Amino acid sequence: MRHFTVMVDDKATLDVYVPESPEYPGEGIKRPAAVICPGGGYAFVSKDEGEPVAFAFLKEGYAAFVLKYSTGIENPFPTALRQLAKTIKHVRDHADEYAVIKDDVTVVGFSAGGNLALSSAVYCEDKVMLDGIGTTSDVRPDAVVLGYPAISLIPVERSGACKIDPELMKRFAGPTIRQILLGKTDCTEEEYKSLDLLRKLHKNMPPVFVWGTYDDQIIPVDDLTGLASGLKKLGVPCELHMFERGGHGMSLATPLVKREEELKGNHVAKWFKLATLWLEEHRRK
Repeated sequence: MRHFTVMVDDKATLDVYVPESPEYPGEGIKRPAAVICPGGGYAFVSKDEGEPVAFAFLKEGYAAFVLKYSTGIENPFPTALRQLAKTIKHVRDHADEYAVIKDDVTVVGFSAGGNLALSSAVYCEDKVMLDGIGTTSDVRPDAVVLGYPAISLIPVERSGACKIDPELMKRFAGPTIRQILLGKTDCTEEEYKSLDLLRKLHKNMPPVFVWGTYDDQIIPVDDLTGLASGLKKLGVPCELHMFERGGHGMSLATPLVKREEELKGNHVAKWFKLATLWLEEHRRK
């Protein structure tokens, strides 16, 4: 495997994980690409949802790319989205160098990274994503895989004891995800509503695979079911998986990224195999 880092712009970086070309008869083989957007509430970029996920896709025969996009209130929308657009175009422009299939680029996102990944599907025809970067064919993902994505950004009203890791919650101290995206703390309700991606779905979006858990105390269940139902009405291929237990921020849901007690009583780890099977099915169409 070759691993190196390239600059997306003067702030964002892209970690590249490209399998070494095998000797004959596999020499020269091209692979699908997975561009991974970790979560972190746009306040930071989660390590658990970056390199471990890249290695999982490598094992399945993908070239993998982890985008470390700009975070914080000083980098409001569409900063990260434009960095993702540049990333998708970069992968396609370097398809021969990375030995990837130019029209088989999947964007994978978790939590806030799921918001970013879904935004790339929503805004793929919009000047906010295209201006100075490329055309829709340059930046539109061929598929999107979303893990517990932030979609409407409506805060969840929690009942009962909070199950979210206190150390993780400390990292979210400061401006909210909505304030970060808007670039200010004095936001109106109309400005908050403008961030709701459920209002922006359209028929030219790429296929979407989405999964989450009913235990999630950050992402409303209605966001995920609403996304699936909205895409169905538009005729956009979509597959939704809701796990009964698991909570938020599960990543691969393996011992590599989660404590043993967080993995007991759930089978969330199955999402990865389900997603790669789904991608393979669409690849054959």
